Amino acid sequence: MEPDKKTLIAAARGQVPADLVIANATIFNPFTCAWDKGDLAIKDGIVLGMGSYEAAIRVDATGKYVIPGLIDSHVHIESSLLIPTEYARLVARHGTSTVIADPHEIANVAGAGGLEFMLGQ
Repeated sequence: MEPDKKTLIAAARGQVPADLVIANATIFNPFTCAWDKGDLAIKDGIVLGMGSYEAAIRVDATGKYVIPGLIDSHVHIESSLLIPTEYARLVARHGTSTVIADPHEIANVAGAGGLEFMLGQ
């Protein structure tokens, strides 16, 4: 289910509480490439913004770092000797949320069946 946009906007404006505030974190700003200290608010799994927010749950992240999900823009999953689901499980633990995979190795070795296997994972 998609989050309600009106609720998200109201929460981002501070009119309704967020679900979670990660407080006192060092947060990477991808727009400025700077590390900022502050609080990060989340509602329905969506980042609302940095600033002063009320929330049902507040987590102290002093000394911790927050970054957006990393993107691996070129990978051959087959070279890892892992199936795609296992590869995803392992890289997600280290902050990678997206991979752009080139399955040419399995296509060269196993043809269409290999591609179907990779896509079915």
